[in-house]
Amino acid sequence: MRLSLAKPDSVRDTFCKARQGLIRMGWKRFLLAGVLVLSVAAPAQAAGRQPDLLSFGAGWQEVLINTPYRNGGDFRLEHRWGVSLLSALSDGFTSTDEWFQLHPYLGVETSTRKQFYGHGGLVLDFLIGRNIVVSPNFAVGYYNQNQGKRLGHPLEFRSTFEAGFRFDNEVRVTAYLSHISTANIGERNPGVEMAGLYLHLPASK
Repeated sequence: MRLSLAKPDSVRDTFCKARQGLIRMGWKRFLLAGVLVLSVAAPAQAAGRQPDLLSFGAGWQEVLINTPYRNGGDFRLEHRWGVSLLSALSDGFTSTDEWFQLHPYLGVETSTRKQFYGHGGLVLDFLIGRNIVVSPNFAVGYYNQNQGKRLGHPLEFRSTFEAGFRFDNEVRVTAYLSHISTANIGERNPGVEMAGLYLHLPASK
């Protein structure tokens, strides 16, 4: 039996199609909702079931296309609020907290090529049992290429698939695969993929 691996182009196309689908659903509404809930996240902390997380990430960019003059180390720092936005907005959603939560987050990302990406977005936390977490997340932010890859526009969208282990003390270790691109709002849309690991440390009880 042969094991066939997905080609890099097909993986990239999947990321792009998923992002474009979210945009057709209304990115403006999606982001506006995120901004509004960020404003209530702090006072609503008691409604959440998880602590805030301070997240450190490290990995490699251009993992699907080996271009030595563009690849490099990928470094991330994020703050993820522990409040579950669904239950904070309505008590009717508190029953979902045990297996699904929606969290706002803010972050910065840089690289060995001095790129900068300041962004904010939402994390979809799927809790499988006590210890397994699957946390796809979506963000929008400002990108400065510096010595890195030219992505075609200062406004860039990032989609990430993330999964890993949650320890009993709320520390998490997860792996991530991300794609950043303009979602075709600029003249160019080459995109870039990154893969690596996160260490999430609880910042509040």
